[in-house]
Amino acid sequence: MSAIKAASTVSLLAAITLGATTDETEAYPIDCAILLCLSGGWPASTECSAAKAEVIRRVTPTPIEPPLQIWRCPMGTGLSGLPSSGGVDFGAPAFDAIRSIRVSDIQRLVQYETDMLDQNGEPICRRFSSIRTGFYNAEGDYRWIPTGASSLPASYPAARLFGDDDCPSVYERAVVIEWRDIEGRRDFEAIDY
Repeated sequence: MSAIKAASTVSLLAAITLGATTDETEAYPIDCAILLCLSGGWPASTECSAAKAEVIRRVTPTPIEPPLQIWRCPMGTGLSGLPSSGGVDFGAPAFDAIRSIRVSDIQRLVQYETDMLDQNGEPICRRFSSIRTGFYNAEGDYRWIPTGASSLPASYPAARLFGDDDCPSVYERAVVIEWRDIEGRRDFEAIDY
C-alpha cells in the first residue's frame, strides 16, 4: 500500500470511525489517531507524526504507560467488522494491529567476555538479562510478563548480538516497541535510556 493510499485510508477510517464530519476531524482524540495510524503503518501526516510521538512519550520510562489507551477513543460505527463502543471484542480481526503491539522494557541486557578461562582455556562469556514485555490480550487488557532477549525483534541490534558464541560486548537499557500494520508489516522503535 502506498503512503498516499495509506494516508487516505486512515483519513477515511478516522472520519467513519469517529462519525465525524470534515470539520469535526480536527478534534479527534489522540488514541483514535494512534489506532488508525498504527494500523495504516504510520503514514506521513501531521496527525500520524503526533500520534507516533505520543506513543514514544508513553513508553519512555518511567513509568511506562500502555502505548494505546483504546478506552479513550470513542468508537461508534455501524460498519461490519468494526465494533461499536460497548462490549468491544478485542479478539476480532479489526484489532489485530492492537494485539500485535509489544513493548519490551529492557532493564538490563549485558554480555561480556571475562578474563577467566573455562576448562578448555577459552574466555568465559557472562550474560545477564532482565526484560519484561507488555502486550494487549484478546480482552483488551494491557499485561506485563517477564521475558528474555528472544522476545525482542530479531532485527534489533542488541538481540542479534546477545547469545552469540563470539561473545561481543552488549550493554543495553532501553524500551523497544514493536507493531504490525494491517498489511502484516512488522516494525519497531527503540528508545535508549
